[in-house]
Amino acid sequence: MNEQKAYPAWQFTIEATALTVFFGYTALYAYSLVNSYSARAEISTALYLQLILYALFAYITADFVSGLVHFLADNFGNPETPVFGKLFIYSFREHHVDPKAITRHSFIETNGANCLVSLPGLIYFYYASGPVVDYTFRFYFLVFYLSIFMTNQIHKWSHMDFPPSFVVWLQRLHVILPPRHHGVHHTPPFDKYYCITSGWLNAPLSSLHFFQALKRVLTWNFRF
Repeated sequence: MNEQKAYPAWQFTIEATALTVFFGYTALYAYSLVNSYSARAEISTALYLQLILYALFAYITADFVSGLVHFLADNFGNPETPVFGKLFIYSFREHHVDPKAITRHSFIETNGANCLVSLPGLIYFYYASGPVVDYTFRFYFLVFYLSIFMTNQIHKWSHMDFPPSFVVWLQRLHVILPPRHHGVHHTPPFDKYYCITSGWLNAPLSSLHFFQALKRVLTWNFRF
């Protein structure tokens, strides 16, 4: 595959810009949170526990969203759709033809689309929340969107022959998506284990036949 044709300049520009804006807003989130917490007279153990639970819930939510987006991109739409197909569908369809293709993508090509799709919510929740009253609300969305940002990078690592040693350690602990676990998705008929952040939700969603049922519902509705 010609890499230059597969990743044109217009797409690089859009995704590089999205990545820059994404990190700008995550920095604003982090700055406002530091200011909010430093202004508190006392930071209790209960607050630390609350933040841990918020972070865990945000990470699990990101895993579900990763699976939902992956499912939709695999089963609906067309890679030839102008702009949208190239930005959000093509890479998923390419991935089933050549699972190692993602390991040859640059940092921006790997992560730019996730930044782009995250920007509307990231920006909205920053301005819709107050830095003092809603600091835990902001903390949740900061962790959620950072987890979404990391999803494709984690996915890429799961297909690398020799990922960094700290990544291998996290994969073995199943903090992030392990290669063997993700291999279930690449087994015919390729209709389960769509979640690619941590993969924690794959087994329960598979036991519920969640994505198979969702596909039947969406396919039936699209007929009308």
